[in-house]
Formats: sequence, structure tokens, C-alpha cells
Amino acid sequence: MTPTEPTPRPAAQRSLDREVLGVQLAITAIGGLIAVAGLAWTSGAVVRDNLEHWAAQWASELNELGAPFYLDDAGAAMLDVERFIAKYPEIERVTWYDADGRALTSLDGDGTTFVDAEPLDETTATELAAQAGLYPPYLLTQNVSPGQRYRLSGPIWTESFTDDALFSSDPAAAATSVNRLGFVSVDLDFSAYEDALWPRLAIASGILLVLLGISWACGRWFLKSALTPLSELEHSLAELAADAPSVRFPSSPYTELRAIVVALEDTTRALQKRERRLLHLANHDQLTGLANRHRFVAELDTELARCADSGSRSALFFVDLDQFKYVNDTCGHAAGDHLLQLAAQQLRYAVREEDFVARFGGDEFVVLVRNVSRNDARAAATKVLELMRGLKHVEREQVFHLQCSIGVAQLHGNRISAHEVIAQSDIACRTAKAHGRNRVEIYSAAGKQSEQIADDVATMNRLRGALETDRFELLYQPLMHVTTRTISHYETLLRLPTETGVLRPESFLPAAFRFGLMADIDRWVLKRAVQSLAELLPSMPGLTLSTNVSGFAFEDEGLASYLRDVLKDHGVGGDRLILEITEQLAVRFAASTDRQLAMLRDLGCQVAIDDFGSGYSSFSYLKRLPVDFLKIDGAFIKSLARDKVDQAMVRMVGEVARAAGIETVAEYVNSAATFELLAKYGIDYAQGYYIGKPMAQPVPSNVTRFDKHANRVG
Repeated sequence: MTPTEPTPRPAAQRSLDREVLGVQLAITAIGGLIAVAGLAWTSGAVVRDNLEHWAAQWASELNELGAPFYLDDAGAAMLDVERFIAKYPEIERVTWYDADGRALTSLDGDGTTFVDAEPLDETTATELAAQAGLYPPYLLTQNVSPGQRYRLSGPIWTESFTDDALFSSDPAAAATSVNRLGFVSVDLDFSAYEDALWPRLAIASGILLVLLGISWACGRWFLKSALTPLSELEHSLAELAADAPSVRFPSSPYTELRAIVVALEDTTRALQKRERRLLHLANHDQLTGLANRHRFVAELDTELARCADSGSRSALFFVDLDQFKYVNDTCGHAAGDHLLQLAAQQLRYAVREEDFVARFGGDEFVVLVRNVSRNDARAAATKVLELMRGLKHVEREQVFHLQCSIGVAQLHGNRISAHEVIAQSDIACRTAKAHGRNRVEIYSAAGKQSEQIADDVATMNRLRGALETDRFELLYQPLMHVTTRTISHYETLLRLPTETGVLRPESFLPAAFRFGLMADIDRWVLKRAVQSLAELLPSMPGLTLSTNVSGFAFEDEGLASYLRDVLKDHGVGGDRLILEITEQLAVRFAASTDRQLAMLRDLGCQVAIDDFGSGYSSFSYLKRLPVDFLKIDGAFIKSLARDKVDQAMVRMVGEVARAAGIETVAEYVNSAATFELLAKYGIDYAQGYYIGKPMAQPVPSNVTRFDKHANRVG
């Protein structure tokens, strides 16, 4: 068995609402921070640009104002400077230096004069001296003192024409001389501007936050509005999952959601259509269109309850076509299907509208006739018999007169199960066949029919108990490869242990058939075979088991999925199973055989046809049925050593199977002579007491050699 796979952890729950709003908030916040930072940087850049512009103007003006200060009109120059300072509140102090950089005087922004100013920095003085005659002649130094303060430094000079220039014909091109008088520095304080800038930035940031909140609220409202149809859609889908009779999907103004709603509506209609189709397939026979066994049993249960409550009487007709196998064997599968369709039409025509007709399986039909007495039931059954007798079918210039045997069981106030009533009508039908066919037989609670029902009921109870308590057993009989004389695989054989001994299938399967237990038994056999494979494969890696299934397995719509789950649970591949079905059952359930075989083969299972050759047209089925093995009917093997006809038949089956690529199996091989003939005719596998008797468990070996002298498997 494979180790248990860990249960996958559920995916983390995520909220579209929260994620979208979170992304929106993050993007808005990042954008806001970038905007504030950009505003701050831009504002600072504007201040610096303005400062540069003002510095150029002040340098030029101070140069003009400072020259007289050095020449002859210091008082007037000082007055002009004071006026200049008064114009610009940013100016903190103006200081004049001589040509060597020594401080001459310093004037504060409020008009206070200082004489103890520090000399001009030597580096600044040198750099400014080189700028004499240039425009604009200044240096601007930032952060010269705590706070956002600047120092504007510039030279003060005079310009004059040279002596020769006085006589020049072009005064504009005449040479000039520059005389440096000294230097001036201006201390500037722009902190007021910057102090005013940051509150404005704070206000702008606040406004931005408010806008962010408004944007988030609007986004939340919009998203909620957009998601409301999705919530309604979720509710509609929940109703759909709960099998509500009608589901209405919400409309939406959004194109995307409308597309989703339209797709869901289309999908829902397709699913409903498919569900109706599947429901019809689950309750109806595909070939005839009549209700199937499952649907009929449900209808019969309802009618039995009604009869028990009201005291009314109804009847059940079990209709079995006489000699139907002859039509299949003579004219083929298609002719048989056509005849079944005609019979179904005739049955619907023969009964009243309120009566219920169903195909029970193969060539068997059932009719629920409501509200009839015993005599009326007999008369209605006789009418059905006569109408069916009048039906003729022409196939390949052969005329077939349709005949049937009908068993009638009465439904009355006694509370009995649907399967008991079916068993009663089935026994009555078999009695009609035993008395010559083409007749009506009514079930009698006295005599042999009653005894048969009692035995069947007892067997049914025993079978149900065995299923509930897992009392069935499987035996294993080996199959030998004729050429290599090694054990190939084993066939499982069903047994039922009781207090008085072990029952073989033929003693209890007819009752299981009549009481509808075959599907449960088929599933038990398959499950037990898979369990055996899981237990034995570690010691027998090449083990394959062949398992018999009834024809009703091919009407069990859930069999393939059930087997798939069992194989998965036990870690066994489907290729380890060979499913056997008899030729007669394959023909009887032909309408569902192909479909079910296809599903089982999809699981990897192989298929064998048992009792091959028992029908007149066996070879025709090889073209239709996808099989891997043919098990030759034991009737041809038991007397093979002495019967020339059997020998010819076995030889022909072997040749046809090899041409079709199908392997052959011979059962009932009980002697060395029979075994040698099989080898001569090219039969692939042998099974029987000569090879080995059924055993409780397969021999734990991959390849088992055969000891023909000891007549055993060793």
C-alpha cells in the first residue's frame, strides 16, 4: 500500500476588498510623499535661484555704493548704504575692508556700526581680487553661521581711461584701468523665508492627507459597489450547489461582470441539460427508451406503499421473451436489438397509460399494472400475451413470431419488499416456461412456488448478512501458460461458508439476482480481490487476478468509479485485474456492455469472455467486444481427449483468437492428455484440477514451475 498522502494545507484566505484598498492606499501615500518631497526641493531651489539673482543685483549696487565710501564722501556713501540695507530686511550686516582685507567698519541691519569686525578671509580676498573688473564680481557662501545664512562678498573698484585713451578715435574701444579700493561683505539671513516655507509644506501635506482619505473612502465605496454583484453571484452559486429548483444570477452594470454572469448562465443551462440527460440515462434503458431496473424498483416501492396504505390491489407482470437467444445467435446482435425495441413498443401499446413498463435486463421486461384484481390481472396478462404473439419480425428473409412467458404477482395490503414481489413474479414466469412457454402463470402462495420464495427469502437474508459481516470468501485457482508451463495468474472463486458447509455460487446467485443483490456482491468480490493483490504483491510482484462479475455489473453506473477508488485506496494498478463476464451475459446486456467495458479498460483492467462458444454466433462478437482473453466453454474441454468435434472446435477457436490478437484459456483441464492437446492446438492457458485445485491463497512465487509427474503445482 502507498503511504498516506499528507492533507494539503488550505490556501490562505485573501480579501479582494482589503488588497485593492491597500494597494490604492500605498500608491497614494507613496505619490503623496514624492509630491511633498518634490515640493520641498522645488521650493528650496526657487529660494536659491532667487538668492543668486538678488546676489548679482546687490553686488553691482554695493560696488557702486562702496566706491565713494573709499574716496571722498564717506558720509554720503554710508547714508546710501543705510538706505540700501533698509530696502532689504534679509541683510543682517555689511562690512567694508581695505585692499589688504582689514576690516574698516561694519554696519548692522538696524543701523548699528561696529569697528571690531574680523578681517576678510585670505582665500576669499585672493579670489575676489582676481575678479576685479568682472561682472558680477561676487562670491556667495552658504551656512556661514547657524541657520540658513549666506555671505555675499565682492570687490570694490574704480575704472578709468588710460592716458592714451583720451585721444582715441574710438572711446568705446579705449583701454581702461581698474583700481581695487577694497572689499565688502554682506551677511544675509533667509531663515524667515524658509521658516515660512515649512508651515506651507505642512499645510500642503495635510491637504494631501485629507485628499488621500477622501480617495480611500471613495475607492472603498466604489469597490464595495463593484463587488456587490459578486456577493449576489456567490449567493446564487450557493443556491445552485444546494440544488435549488431555480437560480437567478444578478445583473451588473459592469461589462466584465456581465460577461461572467452570461458565462455562468450558459454553463448552468449546459449543466442542467447534462444533469437531465444523466438522470434520464440513470433511469432509462438506452436501447428501448423504457425505464430501467433501478427506476422500476423505486416505482414499485411507491406502489407497494400505496397499496398497503389504501388496501388497493395491483399486479406485477414479469415478461420473458421465449427463444430470444435463438434470434441473437441466428441473425446477430443488431437483429436482437431491433426485436427488443419492437417488444418494448408492443408492451407500451398493450397496457394502459397509468401502467408502468420497464426493461428489467436482457430479454426480460416488467409491467406494473395498477388497481386490478386477481382476475383482472390474469385477463390483462393474457391480452399482453396475445398482442406480443401477434408481433412478427422479419430479418434476412426469416420470419420470427414473438412469443413470451408471463409471471404475475399480486400487490396487496401486505407489507413486503419490492424484491420479494419481483422474486414472486420471476418464479411464476419460470414456472410458465417450465410448463411449455408462451403462457401466463400467476404466483401462488401455496405449493412449490411458495417453497421457492421461502427458500429465496432465506437465501436473501443469508446473503445480506454475509455482505454486512464480510462472511464471503475467495478461493484462488491457478492458470498455467501452456508453452512455458509456468503459472500465469489466478482466478478468484466466490464461496459462502455456512453452518452446514460451504455454498457454491450456483446455489445462491439466482436468489441474489431475483432480490437485486448482484451489484453488491460484484462490488464485494472486486474489493476483496484488490485487497488480496495489495497483500500479496510485495511477495509476488507479477501477480494478476482474474475475477468474475455478473452481467448486472454492466448496469451498475457507479461500478467504474467505485473500482477506481478501491484501486487508489490500496495502491494497486488496474492492470492487475482481469474481469470475466460470460458470453451469454455480454449478449444479454449488450446495450450497456460496450460503454462499461470502455470505462473499466480506462482503469487499465483487462477483460475476458467466459464460456465462449456456447452461442451460435460467438465469433461475431469478437469484432465488437474489446476483450483480451477468451475462456473456451468447458463443454468442449471435458471430452476433448476423445471427441473429434470438440477437438475441431477448440482448434478453430484458437486459430480465430490468434488472428484477432486475443489469448485463449481452456478450463476444466483434468488430464495430461487434454493438456497436451491444448499445447498442440495453440491454446495459451490451461485451468483445471490437473493444473491445481482452488486454494485459500496463491503460491508466493513470481514464477511457479509445474511438476506434471506429481500432477501438482510446486
